[in-house]
Amino acid sequence: MLNWWNELPVTQQIFYMIAIPSTVILLIQTILLMFGLGDGHDADFDADSDGDVLGDHDLSHDMEAAHASGLRILTIRGIIAFLAMFGWTGVAALDMGAQTPVAFALAFLSGIVALIVVALIIRASFKLQQSGNLDMQNAVGQIGEVYLTIPKDGHGKVTLVVQERYLEMDAVCHERTVKNGEQVKVVSVTPSNTLIVSPLYETVSQ
Repeated sequence: MLNWWNELPVTQQIFYMIAIPSTVILLIQTILLMFGLGDGHDADFDADSDGDVLGDHDLSHDMEAAHASGLRILTIRGIIAFLAMFGWTGVAALDMGAQTPVAFALAFLSGIVALIVVALIIRASFKLQQSGNLDMQNAVGQIGEVYLTIPKDGHGKVTLVVQERYLEMDAVCHERTVKNGEQVKVVSVTPSNTLIVSPLYETVSQ
């Protein structure tokens, strides 16, 4: 086994070192979800417009457009899938005799495809969670977290749990701008299922 590893080109060793750990993590995530031990959603990473990093959100302000469409690209599961696909595609390309630059290019493209596929699956799961016998009036009084900044009298996004379902919903706040990561309380729900929210700390202080 050790001889086999030592005989591999350095580039191929790098691909294996990326592929194997990421695949193991991906399998563990899948097993946990199958047994109901994983979260029903995925974390992502964000930075607000001032550049301050906030937990569980996008890597940059530019990703807010993707959030608005409900498509989360940079998620933990997405990144793990990217690394797994990147590694194994690189290994396969080198095994088939591809030059190193070509192998890296193919690996990167395959990783991007995996990233997008995972993002689409996550978006589809959110839509499924929001369908069915769900009465959004039960959201009134619930506490949610802003993941896409809500401008004053403008639209943003809020995540919350309603009827034991994790949802992401359009939200409006008439009091002030509410930034990513802040908690809000649902005051009412419009006929189009847009949440009218109030910043939680203001509600508590009253």
